[in-house]
Amino acid sequence: MGWSRAPGWPRRHRCSFASRAAPASTSLLWATTCATLDVRLSWTRGPITSRCPPSAICWRVRHRPLTEQGSFPMKRWLLGLFSLPGFAQQVQLPGLQELRIGAGVQITGIYTRGTLADISKQGRLEPVDDRFDLAIRRARLTVSGRIRNDLDFRVIFYYDNVGRDRFTGTRGTPSEGNVGIWDAFWMWSARPGWLHLTIGYFRPQLGREHITSGFQTNSSMDKLPTQNYLRFHAIGRSNGRETGINAGGLYLGRGWSVNYNAGFFDASHEKLVGEAYGGQRWSPLLVGRLALTLGQPEMSNYGIDYQINYFGRRRGITGALNYSHQGHTNVFSKNEVAGFDVLANYGPLNFDAEFESLRRLRLDGARYRDRVWHVRTGYNIRARTGWVEPVVAVMRFTGSPLSVWANGRDRVTDLGVNWYVQQTRIKFNVHYTRQSGCPLSGYDDGKIRRGNMVGLGIQLVY
Repeated sequence: MGWSRAPGWPRRHRCSFASRAAPASTSLLWATTCATLDVRLSWTRGPITSRCPPSAICWRVRHRPLTEQGSFPMKRWLLGLFSLPGFAQQVQLPGLQELRIGAGVQITGIYTRGTLADISKQGRLEPVDDRFDLAIRRARLTVSGRIRNDLDFRVIFYYDNVGRDRFTGTRGTPSEGNVGIWDAFWMWSARPGWLHLTIGYFRPQLGREHITSGFQTNSSMDKLPTQNYLRFHAIGRSNGRETGINAGGLYLGRGWSVNYNAGFFDASHEKLVGEAYGGQRWSPLLVGRLALTLGQPEMSNYGIDYQINYFGRRRGITGALNYSHQGHTNVFSKNEVAGFDVLANYGPLNFDAEFESLRRLRLDGARYRDRVWHVRTGYNIRARTGWVEPVVAVMRFTGSPLSVWANGRDRVTDLGVNWYVQQTRIKFNVHYTRQSGCPLSGYDDGKIRRGNMVGLGIQLVY
């Protein structure tokens, strides 16, 4: 259900997380008892899937029949289980084949210089003090699992931008710690390989930056604004999620592969329909993406999660075309996105690029087209502990005179270094981001003009 094994990784055991800290000979077996639940916990080493990196030790928790009950109290088992940091548990319960719990957090410290803001509310931008902002940029709590061999599910909760200063250089809305639903979907493998049906609340498969998790991208303190303009235009919500159904599949040939997705979504955001939760006029959002890979595939099993950095394991190039269409609503007569993206991994080199054409036919008959693109490249250097990746990225946005972003310009150049201690599970980074442009845009919306920034970040996924 979106978890895919990276090329070259063995596949026997199904584990959720790994730690290299324990010695090879380590083994632990606890038997526990409860009136309704009895589990066995063990460490196991050996061939594993992408849910655990190679040569790692994984947690496995198996349901035991009541006839095998032990005598240790459940409280002791829970204490031992959750007091071990860095582990996501995989549990099997009656009615479920698997249950997994995981979490991730990104904490940033960003110094921003040169921000201007409309403090007086009179349309005049004034300088504000330079500042250092410490915030929880994004945090996730994931509950996922398998109901049967062909039916998986995932529910993700989020609390983002906690403690964020509104005048910092990154883009987003400050939060007081509000918690909400990020993803909630179920995936049925109707025909393993070539037909998988996903239903629920998730990202329409449109544009690489948009469909790649912020825990997997490799630039800046955040994802590139490429996705912001696409989401604003086609989906409305800043998180890029919508309720719908998607059919997708993956065909693996010899030295090549094809991945397709086609989705039907009930787009209900007021930016698209004119009123919150639905307007007088209604039209579905139709989305499609077709990707062709030469060389090693991005994934060995179908999923709707994507990576940028494969840490030298992949040698292949993927090119994809995407398109979305929505008909008449209270906001427009027609709304479209057409674009393409490329991902190339060759040993230590990581390269990706994307271009999106955002087209709209307004209710008055006028047409316009905005354009957004980015290019990004990184190079992995094997370090004593993990990997070091210098990265450079460039993003550009151009708004049409008739656009919602009328005559807007947005330019971002990002230079930085990522240090992957345990691939993307433990990551440190330092980046400098230069921003420029003119209103109306994400850089300058007429109320705040973002300054340049230098930041430090830490990422933990467990």
